Amino acid sequence: MQRGATISSSTKEAEEGDRLTLTVALKSAAKAKMVTLQRYQPSRYGWDAPAWNDVKTVNPRGNRRLRFAVLATEKNVERFRAVVAYKKAKPTTSRPVNIKVWRWIPLSEYDPYYETGGTTVYGTFGINGRVYKGFGPYTFSHLGSWESQFTPGRNCRAFRGVFGLDDDSDDGSSGVIAVTADDVQVYETPPLTPGMSLEWTVQLPHPYRLGLQLRDTSPGGSEAHDEVESYPAIGDPALLCTGV
Repeated sequence: MQRGATISSSTKEAEEGDRLTLTVALKSAAKAKMVTLQRYQPSRYGWDAPAWNDVKTVNPRGNRRLRFAVLATEKNVERFRAVVAYKKAKPTTSRPVNIKVWRWIPLSEYDPYYETGGTTVYGTFGINGRVYKGFGPYTFSHLGSWESQFTPGRNCRAFRGVFGLDDDSDDGSSGVIAVTADDVQVYETPPLTPGMSLEWTVQLPHPYRLGLQLRDTSPGGSEAHDEVESYPAIGDPALLCTGV
């Protein structure tokens, strides 16, 4: 009797929280008694052993193909396999299927390797009347332009955030924010003014360095202590990464 099963996924890559469809194909559906989908759990702390945990067990009832819906929750890689129990034979286990998992990592988990000073990745900013945690200059910093660079190490493919001016910016002020990848600009906002908020995701070419540039473009240029000052800021900044 030919026994065994294969397992496949609806996608090879997913974001954390995405729904996946796994398909188990049985070689001898008529003889199969139960099919158990298992998820691999790697060691969490170093001292605990990795394990295959049961997700769901079903009676195939003669069906050759079974579908399971699951959510992507593991860091970096999801691994699933199928265990088939038979009426008069030993169980068989399929080869696992692997799905690469991307997840949004707050920028605050990265310390800048370079910065002009006067900025924070842990700040609280009001943008268009809503409070965010994120990246921007301190209001006591009057440099007029600021820059910080981070090292995601070619593990990230997108950057997102809410771009705008800190609500402490003066009326009539303006500013812009640029994103660079290995010193090449990949995005720049349109002119930002008080009361604007632009929620945007910037695609990245897996850069080694990520740069964020803030510039006060209020009347009078970017000179220190302008009469009209703006403080560009990014609310809830995060990187879409895997392998970290």
